[in-house]
Amino acid sequence: MLADPSELDRTASNMMPADAEIQQRLLFLEVTDEDIRLLRQIHPLLQPRLPEVIAGFYRHLQTMPVLRILLKDKAVLDRLHHLQASYFQSLTAGDYGPDYVRHRLRVGLAHQRIGLAPEWYIGAYRKYLGELGPLLQELMQDRPGQFLPTYNALMKVASFDMGLALDTYIKASRQQLRESEARFRGAFGQAAVGLAQLSADGRWLRANRKLLDIVGYTEEELRGMHVSDLVTPEDWQIDAPLLRALADGELETSSREKRYLCKDGRRIWVKATVTAMQPDGSHASLVAVVEDISQRKQYEEELMHLARHDALTGLANRTLLLDRVSQAIAQARRSGNQVAMLFLDLDRFKTINDSLGHDAGDRVVVEVGRRLKQAVRDADTVARFGGDEFVVLMPELPTEHIAAALAQKILNALFEPMLIHGHEVAPACSVGISLYPRDGADGKVLLKNADAALYQAKAMGRGNYQFYSEEMNARTLDRLTLESGLRHAVERGELQLKYQPQIDLASGDIIGAEALLRWHPAGQHLIMPDAFISIAEETGLIVPIGEWVLRTACAQQVAWRRAGLPNLRVAVNLSARQFRQPGLDAMVARVLADTGCPPGRLELEITESVLMERPDSAAQTLQRLSDMGVQLAIDDFGTGYSSLSYLKRFPINALKIDRSFVRDIAMHSADNDDGAIAAAVIALAHSMGLTVVAEGVETARQRDFLRALHCDQAQGFYFSEPMPAPALEHLFIKGEASK
Repeated sequence: MLADPSELDRTASNMMPADAEIQQRLLFLEVTDEDIRLLRQIHPLLQPRLPEVIAGFYRHLQTMPVLRILLKDKAVLDRLHHLQASYFQSLTAGDYGPDYVRHRLRVGLAHQRIGLAPEWYIGAYRKYLGELGPLLQELMQDRPGQFLPTYNALMKVASFDMGLALDTYIKASRQQLRESEARFRGAFGQAAVGLAQLSADGRWLRANRKLLDIVGYTEEELRGMHVSDLVTPEDWQIDAPLLRALADGELETSSREKRYLCKDGRRIWVKATVTAMQPDGSHASLVAVVEDISQRKQYEEELMHLARHDALTGLANRTLLLDRVSQAIAQARRSGNQVAMLFLDLDRFKTINDSLGHDAGDRVVVEVGRRLKQAVRDADTVARFGGDEFVVLMPELPTEHIAAALAQKILNALFEPMLIHGHEVAPACSVGISLYPRDGADGKVLLKNADAALYQAKAMGRGNYQFYSEEMNARTLDRLTLESGLRHAVERGELQLKYQPQIDLASGDIIGAEALLRWHPAGQHLIMPDAFISIAEETGLIVPIGEWVLRTACAQQVAWRRAGLPNLRVAVNLSARQFRQPGLDAMVARVLADTGCPPGRLELEITESVLMERPDSAAQTLQRLSDMGVQLAIDDFGTGYSSLSYLKRFPINALKIDRSFVRDIAMHSADNDDGAIAAAVIALAHSMGLTVVAEGVETARQRDFLRALHCDQAQGFYFSEPMPAPALEHLFIKGEASK
């Protein structure tokens, strides 16, 4: 598209040759006064015929497809037509001074701006002169002798004009080149990335400010260096063949992330993209774009660290641990050594969290991580799996005794008290150990087996370490099978209650029964509580199971009463988790209401160890149950650490002497330890107005001894083993309980 006329005027004025140069050009073309006179003489005759010449001129331009595209805009074509008509009118006017030259430059610039290349432009002149020859001959028929001199004069002026037109192309191109060079220099110097030009052999030729800032060298210093001077030897081994391929034209571009060696000794990450500008052998020139990616690399490293490390302790996480296990196993295969995995968690960590708060728990975890790092070898990896679980990976073990020694060292380190929020805390732990290749061929199997060994360590009293064995795995599988079946035991109707009579020792009458839980999976043997109650406690299944037991026992009490039996009391054990469950009193009230069981006919038994975990909270829960009219008994009394001051605060009705104190007592051994304890418990309970129930009575001598001590009630195999509800009903009717 044509430029603005005022812009054409400014550009043409800037290109104007001096008057002396104009005269010199006319002199070189031999433009004489006679030539000017001849042209002025033909000028008035030529003007009426110019429109047809100009029209033919433009028709010829549009015979070429490429020119038709350039001249397709009608506005452009009209303006060019106007300029050309004005030029043709002045061509033979005989005035070839500065105004003529300026106008001629404007015409040339207009053609140059629309993209009319010089070859088409000169061709158009040829067409113009060719068309004008016959026309001049026709107009000068009466002066044939002047035709050739006039035509020759016209060609001289046309040549003068073509020279001016070519000037516009040459000078405009030079101006564009200067502007392009200026823009390049500005962009090169101020670019936000490092830019450089290198020789084919890797010498620095020029560099922009950004690159100099990145590497810390001046441009003069850089020009005396080779590209290999800025990279590590490891990177140069990769870069050298790439540089040769670029110089030889075998490769157009190479882009790599690498480290540059800065002048101040730092190593920074850059992304360097090198492109061959003229890949013609040894004369190739290379252009490098260098981007400082140090910050991005730092972010990537931080993200990678977060993805592979625990956020609280900074220790390795599961992902990083398993990766290092794979490496350790691969190394152990080559060396023939072992790999040990120690799985540990803290004992009673939940108590710390519940009593001191989660912030204190976090501080304990951090301190444990620190102690573990201090305890292990440099080659070992300490990982945190979340919560209070940690894993230590020990590669390259010549003997398993080293793992055992570290496990003991860890136990000792964590047994030392730590001060947390002003409280001394000693979070002892248990440790399970598995070994490669004996206990597994990969990290996941080793981890699973170390966890099984940890479970065994906890089962053996905590605060110890255990190596994995196949028997542990079998026990773990049995436990998983039990847990899976237990989750569906209620809905499948596999749970059942058996009832053990409670006897009034003075009269021998049955006054109540304790409900005892049994599990009978379909097609299997009966499972006793000691095999599944602990699993139910750990998994939380004890809560719905406990409610089922309570509801079933209360419904049975109502059924016995409706069957005509005396108003028997039914005793139900509450587990530790049940007792700590929020809303226990509401659940008991709901069951009593649903079944119609009188509150006074329900006795809830709670072990003293559960009560003493949180005596204040326990007293509040017991009071709410007592206010409902429910009878309360402390089970297994004498096996815990009861405080008499707290015992007086509990609204209990009965104490149950644990079977361990009943087992060895006899009529003629009142001075033995168990007998003395039983006597003391009975006396203490009676002084507090409590009923005493002895458990585990298996002989007449035990019964008689307890009668002599004025124990109130008893239960055990001597009187009856636990039985189904109908059997107890039959026993009561027949009066078959031993008296």
